[in-house]
Amino acid sequence: MLENYEKILEKSRSRVLELAEDVVRACTLAFDACKEDDLEKATLSRAMLKDAHERNSKIDNEIIKTLALFSPEAKDLRAVVSHFKIASELTRIADYIRTYAKNVKMQISGEFALEELKADIISFEQSTLKSLQAAADAISADTVEALENLYRKVNVEESKCNDILSILEKNAIQQICVMPENAEDFVMFLKSMRKLERISDRSVNIVKLTYFAQKGGKLKL
Repeated sequence: MLENYEKILEKSRSRVLELAEDVVRACTLAFDACKEDDLEKATLSRAMLKDAHERNSKIDNEIIKTLALFSPEAKDLRAVVSHFKIASELTRIADYIRTYAKNVKMQISGEFALEELKADIISFEQSTLKSLQAAADAISADTVEALENLYRKVNVEESKCNDILSILEKNAIQQICVMPENAEDFVMFLKSMRKLERISDRSVNIVKLTYFAQKGGKLKL
Protein backbone atom coordinates (compact mmCIF):
# COMPACT_ATOMS: atom_id res chain seq x y z
CA MET A 1 0.00 0.00 0.00
CA LEU A 2 1.07 3.61 -0.52
CA GLU A 3 2.82 5.45 2.29
CA ASN A 4 -0.04 7.97 2.48
CA TYR A 5 -2.44 5.12 3.05
CA GLU A 6 -0.34 3.79 5.94
CA LYS A 7 -0.36 7.23 7.55
CA ILE A 8 -4.13 7.56 7.16
CA LEU A 9 -4.69 4.08 8.61
CA GLU A 10 -2.48 4.85 11.62
CA LYS A 11 -4.28 8.17 12.13
CA SER A 12 -7.62 6.35 12.13
CA ARG A 13 -6.32 3.78 14.62
CA SER A 14 -5.00 6.56 16.86
CA ARG A 15 -8.36 8.32 16.87
CA VAL A 16 -10.15 5.10 17.78
CA LEU A 17 -7.63 4.46 20.57
CA GLU A 18 -8.02 8.02 21.91
CA LEU A 19 -11.79 7.57 22.01
CA ALA A 20 -11.36 4.24 23.83
CA GLU A 21 -9.04 5.80 26.41
CA ASP A 22 -11.47 8.66 27.05
CA VAL A 23 -14.31 6.17 27.44
CA VAL A 24 -12.29 4.25 30.04
CA ARG A 25 -11.47 7.48 31.94
CA ALA A 26 -15.10 8.62 31.87
CA CYS A 27 -16.27 5.21 33.04
CA THR A 28 -13.79 5.32 35.92
CA LEU A 29 -15.08 8.76 36.93
CA ALA A 30 -18.71 7.62 36.82
CA PHE A 31 -17.95 4.59 38.99
CA ASP A 32 -15.90 6.67 41.44
CA ALA A 33 -18.82 9.10 41.63
CA CYS A 34 -21.12 6.25 42.60
CA LYS A 35 -18.71 4.85 45.19
CA GLU A 36 -17.86 8.23 46.74
CA ASP A 37 -21.20 10.05 46.22
CA ASP A 38 -19.22 12.66 44.30
CA LEU A 39 -21.49 14.83 42.17
CA GLU A 40 -18.58 16.62 40.48
CA LYS A 41 -17.08 13.38 39.16
CA ALA A 42 -20.43 12.33 37.70
CA THR A 43 -20.67 15.69 35.93
CA LEU A 44 -17.12 15.40 34.59
CA SER A 45 -17.82 11.90 33.33
CA ARG A 46 -20.75 13.10 31.23
CA ALA A 47 -18.84 16.13 29.94
CA MET A 48 -15.87 14.03 28.85
CA LEU A 49 -18.02 12.07 26.40
CA LYS A 50 -20.36 14.77 25.15
CA ASP A 51 -18.64 14.83 21.73
CA ALA A 52 -18.40 11.04 21.32
CA HIS A 53 -20.85 10.96 18.39
CA GLU A 54 -19.04 13.80 16.64
CA ARG A 55 -15.72 11.99 17.00
CA ASN A 56 -17.29 8.80 15.70
CA SER A 57 -18.57 10.67 12.62
CA LYS A 58 -15.08 11.99 11.90
CA ILE A 59 -13.64 8.48 12.12
CA ASP A 60 -16.39 7.11 9.87
CA ASN A 61 -15.88 9.82 7.25
CA GLU A 62 -12.13 9.26 7.22
CA ILE A 63 -12.58 5.53 6.80
CA ILE A 64 -15.11 5.94 3.99
CA LYS A 65 -12.68 8.28 2.21
CA THR A 66 -9.89 5.74 2.70
CA LEU A 67 -12.00 2.98 1.16
CA ALA A 68 -12.88 5.19 -1.81
CA LEU A 69 -9.31 6.37 -2.49
CA PHE A 70 -7.23 3.27 -1.80
CA SER A 71 -9.55 0.22 -2.09
CA PRO A 72 -7.61 -1.77 0.53
CA GLU A 73 -7.62 -5.55 0.44
CA ALA A 74 -7.03 -8.50 2.79
CA LYS A 75 -5.52 -7.47 6.17
CA ASP A 76 -5.65 -3.76 5.31
CA LEU A 77 -9.36 -4.01 4.56
CA ARG A 78 -9.97 -5.93 7.79
CA ALA A 79 -8.20 -3.20 9.75
CA VAL A 80 -10.28 -0.45 8.15
CA VAL A 81 -13.55 -2.30 8.74
CA SER A 82 -12.55 -3.05 12.34
CA HIS A 83 -11.83 0.62 13.06
CA PHE A 84 -15.21 1.54 11.62
CA LYS A 85 -17.10 -0.95 13.78
CA ILE A 86 -15.01 -0.40 16.94
CA ALA A 87 -15.72 3.34 16.83
CA SER A 88 -19.42 2.53 16.69
CA GLU A 89 -19.17 0.14 19.65
CA LEU A 90 -17.28 2.77 21.68
CA THR A 91 -19.88 5.41 20.92
CA ARG A 92 -22.65 3.17 22.19
CA ILE A 93 -20.62 2.48 25.32
CA ALA A 94 -20.17 6.24 25.75
CA ASP A 95 -23.96 6.62 25.67
CA TYR A 96 -24.34 3.99 28.40
CA ILE A 97 -21.75 5.73 30.59
CA ARG A 98 -23.34 9.16 30.16
CA THR A 99 -26.74 7.75 31.09
CA TYR A 100 -25.28 5.98 34.11
CA ALA A 101 -23.47 9.14 35.26
CA LYS A 102 -26.76 11.04 34.95
CA ASN A 103 -28.52 8.44 37.11
CA VAL A 104 -25.71 8.61 39.67
CA LYS A 105 -26.21 12.38 39.87
CA MET A 106 -29.91 11.82 40.51
CA GLN A 107 -29.17 9.26 43.22
CA ILE A 108 -26.69 11.57 44.95
CA SER A 109 -29.05 14.54 44.82
CA GLY A 110 -32.15 12.57 45.80
CA GLU A 111 -33.25 10.51 48.77
CA PHE A 112 -33.04 7.09 47.15
CA ALA A 113 -30.55 5.01 49.18
CA LEU A 114 -28.73 1.99 47.77
CA GLU A 115 -26.57 1.13 50.77
CA GLU A 116 -27.84 -2.47 50.92
CA LEU A 117 -26.72 -3.02 47.32
CA LYS A 118 -23.51 -1.00 47.42
CA ALA A 119 -21.07 -3.91 47.69
CA ASP A 120 -22.60 -5.72 44.71
CA ILE A 121 -22.73 -2.49 42.70
CA ILE A 122 -19.01 -1.88 43.29
CA SER A 123 -18.15 -5.46 42.28
CA PHE A 124 -20.25 -5.07 39.15
CA GLU A 125 -18.54 -1.79 38.28
CA GLN A 126 -15.08 -3.29 38.80
CA SER A 127 -15.74 -6.14 36.38
CA THR A 128 -17.31 -3.76 33.87
CA LEU A 129 -14.29 -1.48 34.01
CA LYS A 130 -11.87 -4.41 33.64
CA SER A 131 -13.70 -5.63 30.54
CA LEU A 132 -13.64 -2.12 29.07
CA GLN A 133 -9.92 -1.73 29.81
CA ALA A 134 -9.25 -5.05 28.10
CA ALA A 135 -11.07 -3.76 25.02
CA ALA A 136 -8.99 -0.57 25.00
CA ASP A 137 -5.78 -2.59 25.42
CA ALA A 138 -6.79 -4.80 22.50
CA ILE A 139 -6.90 -1.81 20.14
CA SER A 140 -3.22 -1.11 20.78
CA ALA A 141 -2.14 -4.78 20.97
CA ASP A 142 0.19 -5.82 18.16
CA THR A 143 0.37 -9.59 18.50
CA VAL A 144 -2.16 -12.38 18.18
CA GLU A 145 -0.96 -13.86 21.48
CA ALA A 146 -1.70 -10.61 23.33
CA LEU A 147 -5.16 -10.46 21.76
CA GLU A 148 -5.91 -14.06 22.74
CA ASN A 149 -4.98 -13.26 26.36
CA LEU A 150 -7.19 -10.17 26.32
CA TYR A 151 -10.03 -12.16 24.79
CA ARG A 152 -9.87 -14.67 27.64
CA LYS A 153 -9.77 -11.82 30.16
CA VAL A 154 -12.71 -9.91 28.70
CA ASN A 155 -14.82 -13.07 28.59
CA VAL A 156 -14.12 -13.79 32.26
CA GLU A 157 -15.15 -10.26 33.25
CA GLU A 158 -18.24 -10.34 31.01
CA SER A 159 -19.31 -13.59 32.70
CA LYS A 160 -18.77 -12.00 36.13
CA CYS A 161 -20.94 -9.05 35.11
CA ASN A 162 -23.77 -11.39 34.17
CA ASP A 163 -23.51 -13.25 37.48
CA ILE A 164 -23.35 -10.11 39.62
CA LEU A 165 -26.24 -8.54 37.73
CA SER A 166 -28.37 -11.58 38.59
CA ILE A 167 -27.49 -11.11 42.26
CA LEU A 168 -28.28 -7.39 42.07
CA GLU A 169 -31.67 -8.10 40.51
CA LYS A 170 -32.51 -10.63 43.23
CA ASN A 171 -31.42 -8.28 46.04
CA ALA A 172 -33.23 -5.31 44.48
CA ILE A 173 -36.47 -7.29 44.37
CA GLN A 174 -36.01 -8.15 48.05
CA GLN A 175 -35.54 -4.43 48.79
CA ILE A 176 -38.75 -3.66 46.92
CA CYS A 177 -40.58 -6.04 49.27
CA VAL A 178 -39.08 -4.22 52.26
CA MET A 179 -39.59 -0.72 50.87
CA PRO A 180 -42.49 -0.85 48.38
CA GLU A 181 -42.70 2.95 48.41
CA ASN A 182 -39.35 2.96 46.54
CA ALA A 183 -40.38 0.36 43.97
CA GLU A 184 -40.24 2.78 41.06
CA ASP A 185 -36.73 3.91 42.01
CA PHE A 186 -35.51 0.32 42.25
CA VAL A 187 -36.98 -0.50 38.85
CA MET A 188 -35.20 2.50 37.30
CA PHE A 189 -32.00 1.41 39.03
CA LEU A 190 -32.26 -2.10 37.58
CA LYS A 191 -32.95 -0.68 34.14
CA SER A 192 -29.77 1.40 34.43
CA MET A 193 -27.70 -1.60 35.55
CA ARG A 194 -28.97 -3.77 32.70
CA LYS A 195 -27.93 -1.09 30.23
CA LEU A 196 -24.55 -0.83 31.94
CA GLU A 197 -24.10 -4.58 31.58
CA ARG A 198 -24.00 -4.09 27.82
CA ILE A 199 -20.62 -2.40 28.21
CA SER A 200 -18.98 -5.76 28.88
CA ASP A 201 -20.86 -7.32 25.94
CA ARG A 202 -19.61 -4.60 23.58
CA SER A 203 -16.12 -4.89 25.07
CA VAL A 204 -16.09 -8.53 23.99
CA ASN A 205 -17.12 -7.40 20.49
CA ILE A 206 -14.24 -4.92 20.35
CA VAL A 207 -11.67 -7.58 21.22
CA LYS A 208 -13.20 -9.86 18.58
CA LEU A 209 -12.90 -7.08 16.02
CA THR A 210 -9.23 -6.45 16.82
CA TYR A 211 -8.55 -10.19 16.58
CA PHE A 212 -10.36 -10.29 13.23
CA ALA A 213 -8.18 -7.44 11.96
CA GLN A 214 -5.02 -9.31 12.95
CA LYS A 215 -5.89 -12.93 12.20
CA GLY A 216 -8.83 -12.87 9.79
CA GLY A 217 -11.40 -15.67 9.59
CA LYS A 218 -15.14 -15.33 10.04
CA LEU A 219 -16.36 -12.41 12.09
CA LYS A 220 -19.26 -13.27 14.41
CA LEU A 221 -20.60 -10.64 16.79
